[in-house]
Amino acid sequence: MKTIIISICVVIFGLAGCQSKFIHKIEKGDNSVTIHIDSLNIHLEIVDESIIHVKKTLAGDTTKALPDYVTVLEVQNVAWRLKQSKDQIIVSTNTLNILINSDGAIEYQSLDGKQLLNETNELTYLNLGVENVHQVSQAFIAGDEALYGLGQYQSGIMNWKNVPIRLEQFNQEITIPFLVSTNKYGIYWHNYSLTDFNPTQNVIKFPVVKGEVKKSDDNDLGTDVENVIKSKATVNKKKNIRETTFVPQKTGRYTFFVESNTAVRMRGEIRVTIDQDTIIDYSTIWVPTCYSGMKELEAGKEYKVVFQNTGARIDGKLSYNEPDYNKTVFSSETGNAIDYYFVYGDNPADVITEYQKLTGKAPLFSKKSYGFWQCRERYHNQEELLENAKELRKRQIPVDNIVQDWFYWPEGTKGPEWDRVKYPNPEAMTNELKDLNLNLMVSVWPMVNNDPLLENYNLKQYKLGEKNHNLDFYDVGVRERYYKMLSDSMFKIGVNSIWLDGTEPAGKPHKNVQTAVGPFKDVYNTYSLLVTKAMYEGRRNEFPNERVFNLTRSAYAGQQRYGAASWSGDVAATWEQFAEQIPAGLNFTMAGVPYWTHDIGGFFRDSKSMNPTYDDQYTNPEFIELMARWFQFGTFSPIFRIHGYVSETEIWRYGQEFEGMARKFIDLRYQLMPYIYSEAWKVTRDSRLLMSPLVYQYPNDKNVWEIKDQFFFGESMMICSVTKYKQRSKEVYLPEGGWFNFWTNEKVSGSKTIIADAPFDGTPIFVKAGSIIPTGPKIQYATEETDAPLLLKVYPGKDAEYVLYLDDNETYAYEEGAYSELVITYSESKKEIQIKSHADAYIHFDENPIDLIIEIVGATNREKVIFKGVDLKVKL
Repeated sequence: MKTIIISICVVIFGLAGCQSKFIHKIEKGDNSVTIHIDSLNIHLEIVDESIIHVKKTLAGDTTKALPDYVTVLEVQNVAWRLKQSKDQIIVSTNTLNILINSDGAIEYQSLDGKQLLNETNELTYLNLGVENVHQVSQAFIAGDEALYGLGQYQSGIMNWKNVPIRLEQFNQEITIPFLVSTNKYGIYWHNYSLTDFNPTQNVIKFPVVKGEVKKSDDNDLGTDVENVIKSKATVNKKKNIRETTFVPQKTGRYTFFVESNTAVRMRGEIRVTIDQDTIIDYSTIWVPTCYSGMKELEAGKEYKVVFQNTGARIDGKLSYNEPDYNKTVFSSETGNAIDYYFVYGDNPADVITEYQKLTGKAPLFSKKSYGFWQCRERYHNQEELLENAKELRKRQIPVDNIVQDWFYWPEGTKGPEWDRVKYPNPEAMTNELKDLNLNLMVSVWPMVNNDPLLENYNLKQYKLGEKNHNLDFYDVGVRERYYKMLSDSMFKIGVNSIWLDGTEPAGKPHKNVQTAVGPFKDVYNTYSLLVTKAMYEGRRNEFPNERVFNLTRSAYAGQQRYGAASWSGDVAATWEQFAEQIPAGLNFTMAGVPYWTHDIGGFFRDSKSMNPTYDDQYTNPEFIELMARWFQFGTFSPIFRIHGYVSETEIWRYGQEFEGMARKFIDLRYQLMPYIYSEAWKVTRDSRLLMSPLVYQYPNDKNVWEIKDQFFFGESMMICSVTKYKQRSKEVYLPEGGWFNFWTNEKVSGSKTIIADAPFDGTPIFVKAGSIIPTGPKIQYATEETDAPLLLKVYPGKDAEYVLYLDDNETYAYEEGAYSELVITYSESKKEIQIKSHADAYIHFDENPIDLIIEIVGATNREKVIFKGVDLKVKL
């Protein structure tokens, strides 16, 4: 066994050929410093002024490194300085000071001396050469800050400070090991294996239940007290319910963690209550292994703890961290190095921008991708899909995309091949959809159970295990041949995009199964990244004039550069899980992957679709209201998509009130398309987020740190989601500055909480003063041509600027500069609008003038102007 505890320093090296005063041996490279402490090597690489790569290894370790699937930024030639003293090295760039202390702990400071992040040697170790829960672990001191990102989790938790999470891919849970702090930094943990974030230090013990209740005891219990006790014991045993008391030693917020490690199972409630207050509640169909929760507790008070872990053979463990945990810890199952990147930025937006410099920017989707997606489980044949597509157009419901879910393949198989009985001519189907201005997306899995198809593409021997149908995407040839198999059956007949389902992967391979680069456990969380890489690179190479859009059920760091959006998996239609989608999506985008979506209405919807909460999705008033609120949330999600299991999800099937609401919000989505597409351009150009928590723009306002039901859609619109049944008003926190009610145009001052109206057909929306929002007319699809002018809505109160983006909506020509930008500025003091062209490589405004209507919100007059490429000033 080799164990290195970072705090131990035994041997002191002198410096050879250098006048350093530092007590350990150092080596200085062009862009790096290596410190040798006993048998530990600390390698610090200056990637650029704001990105520092830290790698700690054991001297003499010859373990073969895994490929770097995530980072793409080459080390930059930036100025940096090195100062030394006996106990410390200071590495400085033009934005950072990095202090390496003699015990090996690293500190990060801004140039003005502000402490950003400090390592701690507590819970930091390299533990190699022995089977252990964690092989590598790095801990940092958590200060007065809030932490976001890490992917998508169904706990309903917004701020991850002190919260234990297991970073492991599951249906409904997505791991992206990038963390963003309000304290001007981010951490990318560069380890692909299963990782525990903030592993718990304490366990709650439950008494062992002795004896069993016989089946005969269940019969004819009557009202006898002993029989009632026996009945309760039977129920508790069946549901695996255990109880105990807990007396905390400290007052404050405790964070809890349930481990229920077992084979993947469906159903089985996981619930923890403390004095009847539910802190963990997981009752959806697909059950992951771990769950997080939190509760404020009082020292010395006795609390009743009830732990339900349904399944008599599943013990499970309930553990916790105390309020003064105050650490941020990454502990990984495998690895031969502590390996992470420190990313500095003046605010969360800048941190994410730097992170995307490191891991890649998100390309721009085609404009149609930002429209409405009609999806259900499922269209059963070609005729049914086309019938509903035509009905959408007949009813004049705006839509751009329609989706074919699974089981279009021949019976008894699984893989990208059409069942010609149900889909006799899929190419004719795609052509007919094209005539309807509809694009087709088809569900495809990385697991293939179709031997002739696999043999035809030389893939049969590349499965991850004898009984596992997932292919080894770590093999370059597999990625290339899988793409060809898919393209031959899909892209070559006119399918526009692919829904990559089950990319966690579903049906996980055994951890010791060998991939092309080593055991699966070493690359455990990266599978989706390699699948999306295969799809993006293959399609972009074969169809270079069509932007790639793929939808995936999983993601990983860097996946944003592969033209993919992710969705939140097979979630259940309950108010609780709907509310959980909002912080799940916000933390996903804060992990640096900007495009995210969800099944509007939930996947499991009613008693006919494995959800006993509702009897019938089409008539149950509570479900219909739940779907209405979910639909309103979906309208302002990066990708706007309805879906449901054993469902006909078309909006006219849920009654006139729902249809009227849905039409209102679909129309609004399309009217906002000029704004949405311009905001999407900022995602690509500036690494901004289309959907972000309030803390993204207001990191210094502690009032927003825990807010999880309000978010920004683009830069200017704050959406306030309603997450309770029959709720017709909502508390809304307005950060500093002026705000306008989107529906009424009423102006409200910020830095306070207000009560906003929330009718069935409207969710509260507020727009920042000093905003310009371009809107268009009602249209039936995103690229529909119209002679109607654009409306520029100016929200006064402070100066404003907006860049309206225009391109061909479909190709990658924008990467070569073939786009146009219209810069609109508003002067509050002059009450004047100025319009000028910033780029004119696509529209050529002198040849193709653009009609505009300018409206100052709150004023009565509108100004009509025509922009012809010459700077224009309009007095209002």
